[in-house]
Order: sequence, then structure tokens, then C-alpha cells
Amino acid sequence: MYAKKDFSFTTLGKTFIINFPHQNDKKSVLFLVILTDAIKDKYVDYIEDITRTFNSINLFFKSAYDSESVSLNLLEIIDKTPSKLLVKTKKWKLPFCVDEEFTKDISLFFKGNQQHLDLYLTKFFDLKFRFVFYGFLPGFPYLSGLPIDMAIARKSIPNNLTLKGSVAIGGDQVGIYPQNSPGGWHVIGNCPVSIIDFSSADLSIINPGDQVRFYKISKPEYQDVLEAIRTNSAHPYLKTLIDD
Repeated sequence: MYAKKDFSFTTLGKTFIINFPHQNDKKSVLFLVILTDAIKDKYVDYIEDITRTFNSINLFFKSAYDSESVSLNLLEIIDKTPSKLLVKTKKWKLPFCVDEEFTKDISLFFKGNQQHLDLYLTKFFDLKFRFVFYGFLPGFPYLSGLPIDMAIARKSIPNNLTLKGSVAIGGDQVGIYPQNSPGGWHVIGNCPVSIIDFSSADLSIINPGDQVRFYKISKPEYQDVLEAIRTNSAHPYLKTLIDD
């Protein structure tokens, strides 16, 4: 959990950066969600945008600002952010296909060693991830929780095309591509279920602080899910929310 001493500030032109160490626990993630909302409310008339990463909150001001005044205001907001967080989070399970069609990246990374690949994926399916924020592309979720010994560096040469639904590793982060896009992360499989609905007023299905797990499905099951989505039909794998 964060304390006021964990935060420092950097200015870069019209951008004001709030720095802090990355912490993966649920309370820390939710603290940053509430803090970001409070900052947004405070400066809504003065900023063009506010974004978050694993270790920073970035305020993009419309015009020049008094950095000392902003720093004092932010320290006050940080101090008032409650330590007991009452935000209710959800748990999600997402179907995930690791057919060879979707594992070419990771297979090349392991130099075609199927035993190493299978071991990596087995460990991956045992993990619980925490959704931290959207970034890179609209609807691209950054998930924390990948052990450092499973981290895979970004590609030196990005793919020209990474398919929608690709689950990929970039360093110690996990992401899901919401659309076809160039991509520099190593793809390890494909999730047929979208976690964001661009046609809805409430775009996000999975929100910061929520827990995410993946489970393995076969290629025929993957195709069945896509067909159910296309025809707007019921399918058990489309029930992604875990009832507590």
C-alpha cells in the first residue's frame, strides 16, 4: 500500500508526472485508481488528458502551470486518499487457445523446443493477474502478475501484424491486443473474447483492480466461441465473470 513518501514529481513542459514505485497488490492498484479519479476531478478544467502507467500518473495541462502549487495540491490529495478502500473488484476467467497457429512467436523464442514451450504455458495457466490500466491501443489492457523469471523481452523487430485477441508478453507485463495491429510483444496464444465493447457507452468490461485468469481451450472450441459471438448465441466460454 502506498504512503505519501512513495511519491515524487517531475515536470516536462506542460506535462506533470507523478512518480511512484510499482506495487502489484490489490490495495495498491485500487489506491491508484481512486487517486487518479480524485486528481482528474481536481484538474478537469485544466488538463487535456490524464494517463497512468505501472509507476506514474501523467497530467497533460492545457497551458503553463505553477508546479509548486500543483505539487502541494497533489500531496494533499494523496494524503486524503483513504487507506481503507471499499471499491469492489471482480474476478474473470478468459478462454485461451495455444494452438500452434497462435504460438509461433513464443516457439521461435524457445528455438522450437516444445518441452520448454509447454512448461512455460503450464506455468502461465497457473497464474493470477491483476488488471492495472488500458494503454498503447484503445482497449489494450496491461496485466501485472507475471513472475520476473517468466519475463520475455520485447522483440527487436515488431510484427507487422498481431491479430486481435493475441495474448502477448512484453517484459514482465501481459497484454491482449483488442484489434489487429503491429506489435512488438511475443504472442503466446489467442483469447477469442473481447474485454472491451466499443459499441457500448460503458466501454470497459474489465476494470482496474480486477483479477484475471486464463484457461486453455482447443482450436475447435476456439472456433465455436467465435461462431457464438458472430451469431450472438449462448456459449459457456462466454461466461467470463466468476461468481463469488
